[in-house]
Amino acid sequence: MCRWLAYSGSPVLIEEVLYRPEHSLIDQSLHSRLGAETTNGDGFGLGWYAPEPKTPAVFHSIEPAWNDRNLREVASHVESPLFLAHIRASTGSAVQQTNCHPFRYGTWLWLHNGLVRDFHLVKRELALAVDESLYTDMEGSTDSEMLFYLALTFGLEDDPPKAVERTVGFVEEVGHRRGVEHPIQMTIGTTDGKSLWGFRYSSDGGACARACRAA
Repeated sequence: MCRWLAYSGSPVLIEEVLYRPEHSLIDQSLHSRLGAETTNGDGFGLGWYAPEPKTPAVFHSIEPAWNDRNLREVASHVESPLFLAHIRASTGSAVQQTNCHPFRYGTWLWLHNGLVRDFHLVKRELALAVDESLYTDMEGSTDSEMLFYLALTFGLEDDPPKAVERTVGFVEEVGHRRGVEHPIQMTIGTTDGKSLWGFRYSSDGGACARACRAA
């Protein structure tokens, strides 16, 4: 499983949040004390907003986060009021830059920890549900990016909670048809640069459904 963080508030150097806490995300990428894997070394990503332009910047790498000098350089020089960071532990998809979070579409960023269980069984049907005008923007092969484009298809830009609810319901519907008992497990962070939303859900009932928003 992956790990992620989101920051929204007064502008700070990204390194203040990403590196300096005792159990920072970078520390957790090497010493995952409470996760299924002891390290999260299958790449990382950073997405941030500045006053201009409105479209967020992204930085992705397949290097382990704890060992990337370029990430340290960026984080120590970029100040932002809103950013997302993600360290990846692949659940089966390839280790490549296009599979690193956060994913970007227009002004939106999206990251995910969890999985669509038996993704190979449901991938085709999920992909066919993505709006044709969005499909060509998908670059990677992860279930996480698929969830993002399904949410965009189901109205993320207008009503994020409703769009994520519809996405989860659709994934569960398809999964159950394919004989998948518990189709989805997730925590999701997404933002349009103005508001930040977080969602938590698991089909097996292990995590109660929850959504929160920071403006």
